[in-house]
Amino acid sequence: MNMAADTSPDTVSSSGVRRVNNLPIYIVVGIMLVFLLIMMIVAMNRSDQQNSESKEERTEVGSTNLLAAMITGDFKDGIIEPKIPPPRIPDIPQEILIARPDNLDLPPLPAVNTMHPVMESPEYQHIRQLKMQQFEEAVKAKTNVTIAAPRSAGSAPSATPSREEALARITAVRQQVDAQVKDDPTATYLARLQQIRDSGLSGDRNGLDALDNLPTELIDADSKRPNNDYTNFDVTGQGSRWELDSKPAAPETPYSLLAGFVIPAVLISGINSELPGQIMAQVSQDIYDTPVGKHRLVPQGARLVGEYSSDVAYGQSRVLVAWQRIIFPDGKTMDIGAMPGADGIGQAGFKDQVNNHYLRIFGSALLMSAVIAGATYSQRDAGGGGVFGRQNAGSILSQSLGQQLGQATTRLMMKNLNIAPTLEIRPGFRFNVIVTKDMVFSKPYQSFDY
Repeated sequence: MNMAADTSPDTVSSSGVRRVNNLPIYIVVGIMLVFLLIMMIVAMNRSDQQNSESKEERTEVGSTNLLAAMITGDFKDGIIEPKIPPPRIPDIPQEILIARPDNLDLPPLPAVNTMHPVMESPEYQHIRQLKMQQFEEAVKAKTNVTIAAPRSAGSAPSATPSREEALARITAVRQQVDAQVKDDPTATYLARLQQIRDSGLSGDRNGLDALDNLPTELIDADSKRPNNDYTNFDVTGQGSRWELDSKPAAPETPYSLLAGFVIPAVLISGINSELPGQIMAQVSQDIYDTPVGKHRLVPQGARLVGEYSSDVAYGQSRVLVAWQRIIFPDGKTMDIGAMPGADGIGQAGFKDQVNNHYLRIFGSALLMSAVIAGATYSQRDAGGGGVFGRQNAGSILSQSLGQQLGQATTRLMMKNLNIAPTLEIRPGFRFNVIVTKDMVFSKPYQSFDY
């Protein structure tokens, strides 16, 4: 307010206190009244429903028709059928006669048709009598088998070798088996055993029993020898222990690269273990011969062609590579079989980048746990979906839907858990080709000499 002397006190500035607007208050009060009205209507409807249900129950209890139906039950027409007597059990005699055959050793007789007897012909009766006679003779005959043992041409029919002779021959067989270490001992012994049997030693059963047990003893003695015994690496023949059968051999030609040497190279194409494929590399330096080291056999810049394996197990970090061909700069080629590739320190395979897919695996595991929990929660209260604990159509449908969706999603997530790591080898990776076979050249390398 302006308190100056020349200003009228009745005048009020426009920036003073304003009057409160009552419109929001009216809106709030109206909403509350509407809410109270709705609550009263709902309460009245519920009370009417309860009163109607109680009246229906009272009318049902006090109805005479319902009482009559409860009394009569299933006999509403007024006619009661007579009671059916229980079935009569026939009298069974206390003793049950069992027919026993007179002779238990005889075969059972065929069934006889007493209603329509069949007349047997005289030929049939004669054949049956012959069969019975042969059967009785076979039963009463002695069970023995006579075998004529083979004899040598020089031995007499009544001469039987003694036990000492049999043991001497067994000792000779043992010595021959020990001498032939390069051959299969079991096959050699069986051949010698057949020779002894053909020569007439079969008359002495004790000697034959010893011969029959000998292969088992030889095999058992060989199997009982421990695998880590130093005698496995020792000489078991008649030769000297410190003498080798092999001798130093000169190279066929001075232009040869022997096994055990390496070919340094650089990878040109990359490797991804998700799919198999071919790879290329380039020799990084000149390769000279092994005997002298002066003749250039493989020039720098020669191409290497090979393949890699995509079979990667869980936890594997190295990829297997095999080199198959050399392409020289002048167009000549050479097949080198399947020589392995190794890294700079000689370890088989290449190792660069390994992707174990941890994010994908743990994400799938968390998602699978959430799906299983949701499916379990959807089926928890399925039994109480209807009146008095009975299932209705909606509860059964929701239960089946949750179960099938849970199973399908679980199978999908399980496939994502079984993921092998992905191995990647970038171009420019340096490695060595291990020479596993002798590479023989006709002359040193010279471009376009063909």
